[in-house]
Amino acid sequence: AEEPLINCLMLMTWPQRCDMIHEALVSFICQDYPRRILTIVNDGMPCQLTSHFLSQWTGQVLQVRQGASVGEKRCIGAAAVSADYIASFDDDDFSLPIRLRANLEAIGSSVWLSASRKLIALHSLEKIVGFEFGRCYGAGMISAEVLNLFRWPHVNCREDHELYEEVLRSEAFRGRIVEGDALVYVHRRHANNVSSMQRSQQKMWEGVLPLQLAEPVAASAPQLVQQLLKQNPEALIEDKKLL
Repeated sequence: AEEPLINCLMLMTWPQRCDMIHEALVSFICQDYPRRILTIVNDGMPCQLTSHFLSQWTGQVLQVRQGASVGEKRCIGAAAVSADYIASFDDDDFSLPIRLRANLEAIGSSVWLSASRKLIALHSLEKIVGFEFGRCYGAGMISAEVLNLFRWPHVNCREDHELYEEVLRSEAFRGRIVEGDALVYVHRRHANNVSSMQRSQQKMWEGVLPLQLAEPVAASAPQLVQQLLKQNPEALIEDKKLL
């Protein structure tokens, strides 16, 4: 039987955070799970995937109105592909190569996998300093079954949490929500992401545990991420060319 298709969803406002976007795209192309497609939803300046990207991987850029909410962009991106699962690839984070395969194994017959642990980078992926406990929606996966009944609310903050709570209360999916603790996702704390808006510089380390307490695959993540970035310097996205 054919493996499930995963729609990897990235939201952006091009060209904001373009260096981070490149790194997030590298994490997509380095996934070891083959049946995946990248769907970018952009409410910034028009952009396109490069010929280098399209020669080896499958993806598209959906241009939406400027100022579209995060929830609205998620709904548009999820509806654009007839996939079995949706996985977030946040434009400022990094997924380790085993992330999608690990997600699939963990979700099993459930409809929602949320991660209970994630690696933490401070400002730059060169500074992966540890890991933390706490639900991370961006590191998980959602079955398309969920979106047959529910949609993300059209808001800019906590849209994943609101949808999660709605699914959690649903009789249709009772007992089919799971949490996975695999450390396969690097969350970047920086000045402009939502989770860091309330943090002072001193609190950027808040809740972070040392990598030495994690399993070996996580402890080696800083070296692996730098290796992958050095091996993939080619541009993957660019300004849209005028005809």
